Amino acid sequence: MSGCEQGLSGTVLHHKSIAVNSMNRRLPAGILTVIVLSLAAGCGEAGQNKYTAKAEVESTPKTEVEEPGAATPDGAPSVELLTAVYPSLDPETLRETAASGLWEVNQGTAYGYLTPDGRYLIQGDLVDLQTGESLTEQRRNESRKSVVDQFDADQMISFAPKGETKHDLYIFTDVDCGYCRKLHRELDDYLAKGIAIHYLFYPRSGPGSASFKTAESVWCADDRQAALTRAKANQSVEPKQCDNPIMAQYMAGQQVGLRGTPMILLADGTVINGYMPAARLEERLKAEGL
Repeated sequence: MSGCEQGLSGTVLHHKSIAVNSMNRRLPAGILTVIVLSLAAGCGEAGQNKYTAKAEVESTPKTEVEEPGAATPDGAPSVELLTAVYPSLDPETLRETAASGLWEVNQGTAYGYLTPDGRYLIQGDLVDLQTGESLTEQRRNESRKSVVDQFDADQMISFAPKGETKHDLYIFTDVDCGYCRKLHRELDDYLAKGIAIHYLFYPRSGPGSASFKTAESVWCADDRQAALTRAKANQSVEPKQCDNPIMAQYMAGQQVGLRGTPMILLADGTVINGYMPAARLEERLKAEGL
């Protein structure tokens, strides 16, 4: 896979105490094991029109708690302790996991797991060793899907097959990204395989940039499909302004953890980072039973 890379400033959940069980302890059969990996989530600024998605605001912890807090009667970590250590964290994200004694918490696509007393935070993926599946990635898929689902069909620029639509791809794109342009040049290949393309804009250079303004002009054009094709062919697009979803889509890209364009999402929230030829994409979808 290939794509146009972009570095985003992100926030990693920190805690002064992280407990990791010694690997020489024997694990009872069927127990889920937490694999510790690094995680981060991007953040950005929201626009102010009717399309604007709510931005997630993240910050580093400001308060240290010296002693562990008491668990609530249902075994969940204390909300008071949680919000004291992480003031920007929404307690509503706290969720019991399949692993006994661990509670999930997240900021965007960044996930961590807390002990019932709220003192210890494990950063990383929760993996079911019986199935080999990452339960955390399943949750990320759900989160990404919910972000994309906030956009109605008329808030995206879509290209549909003439016949049956077998798959829907939601693609965060940048008109100035080389691989985004390559994918668009091969649009007919995707459509011929029954793959519908739904574009959301992610101008990597950010709000106020030439790319961002071009995306707005494309959206405001009388024929959005034609204007997008012109922009991706490095042809001029008539400058226009109107109420548009570009900022909302830009923020959505950050919420789903975008790190480069094109970023392809399947209907279930599964992510494909970068460009993938239509034939290879079709093979992957079939292999995964999608």
